[in-house]
Amino acid sequence: MSKNITQTIADFASSTRFEDLPSDVVDYAKLLILDTLICGLSAGRMPRTVMMHRLLDEFGGKEESVVFGSRRRYPAALASMANAEIMNCLDADDTFFTSSHFAAFNVATALAEAERSNASGKDLVLAVVLGFDINARINLASEVIRQNEDGELQWAELQGMGFAAMGTAVTSGVLRGLDREQMRNALGLVSYAAPNPVVNTTSARRKHHSFKYANYSGTAFAGVMSAMLAGQGYNAEQSCLDAAAFIRAQGCLASVDELLLEDLGRKWWITETAIKFYPSCRYTHGPIDMLTSLMAEEGLKADDIEESTIFINPMGYALLFFREPAKSLDIDHCAPSSGAFNIPYVMALAALGRRPGPGWYSEESLKDPQVWSLASRFKVAPDEQGQREIVAALGEKIRRFRKTPASILVKARGNEYRRSIEYVAGDPWSDATRANWDSVTGKFRQFCHDLLSPQQIDRLAGQFRDLDQITHFRDEIDLLVVP
Repeated sequence: MSKNITQTIADFASSTRFEDLPSDVVDYAKLLILDTLICGLSAGRMPRTVMMHRLLDEFGGKEESVVFGSRRRYPAALASMANAEIMNCLDADDTFFTSSHFAAFNVATALAEAERSNASGKDLVLAVVLGFDINARINLASEVIRQNEDGELQWAELQGMGFAAMGTAVTSGVLRGLDREQMRNALGLVSYAAPNPVVNTTSARRKHHSFKYANYSGTAFAGVMSAMLAGQGYNAEQSCLDAAAFIRAQGCLASVDELLLEDLGRKWWITETAIKFYPSCRYTHGPIDMLTSLMAEEGLKADDIEESTIFINPMGYALLFFREPAKSLDIDHCAPSSGAFNIPYVMALAALGRRPGPGWYSEESLKDPQVWSLASRFKVAPDEQGQREIVAALGEKIRRFRKTPASILVKARGNEYRRSIEYVAGDPWSDATRANWDSVTGKFRQFCHDLLSPQQIDRLAGQFRDLDQITHFRDEIDLLVVP
């Protein structure tokens, strides 16, 4: 009898070795690991993170792995759970085809498991690449948006990130040394443990709640727990990814099962995730870059801006956050989640030259009348070229687009300035925008300037650039960084 999809994926994950990875995949994976680490370190003092610390203290347990912002270590499973959520706190983590964030699950889990077991850097990289690839394939196989008969974009009524528990289990399983049968069972166990999808209210919200749009902590814990249970001998059905069972249960409109296995081991999807340089929704990045470059070219100051219209991707404009942005933000632990989608607010911060990072959501920034006065001069409209790009992409097999078109109109000093772009800094599909070690190290300096010295930042960046040369992760890299 031929193997099914679930078994094929599990066998691939348990049999692939570091030496099977192309060098460009290894290099980009190391870059992504560093970038996601930056997101976690910089969010270590955010209010929601402090809430997570208090929860972890109630759990207690063996001191195995770092949790960002805490002065102690926790069991690896709990560290994975906490850090996945912390890494997404500022919305500065990667975006896969500008549609989903899931590197945090794999990186949080790999770092925690590597600390626990004192694994090699090669095994850590391998675990991230394999876990990310499985999550990417499930994401690509899931149809979550389509064009309806009226030509409007229709989102799935249910949504969630529970699917990412699959790749999380793979990452954990690789570093726990699961064999073929155990890895098969781990995936089967995920189908029981993964968080359920919830009714999709994102497009109609004016404010995000604590989980934003997904249960990151629960998803990470479900993946690690499934791998741990499989290692102890738990078993489960080994067909959860067949016949769209698990994928449909996660709330998509339909599934394309062949994408789960197509070019498995030849096409590595990690190289197509975009790196972000601002703590805000990806749809805001093009407008920010256009505005700041225009200001530099024309010698404009923030006070010179009379008004500006931002034409954004229609997928973003479909969200009430963008269509009707709030004129203020509540000063609470949800501020980074809601603020990341408030394009006038983040445009004002960028125009005023405020350093990207956690400071964008400090009480001082959130209450700053200068920021909100400038924000009132920005309005938002859909980008027509973006609509055409989306419709064209939805007709392709993977239904994803490799461009991030946007444009702006700025009125300043009695003049009108127009700018447009197709690719945004951090997009991997253009040589001019692809992230590299210099740009990500620059992000490190911006986001963590008050946490680490320039020398510490350069040292950590260098260690992760040479991660595949590390033989014992915990002995050689200390992540217990607290202010």
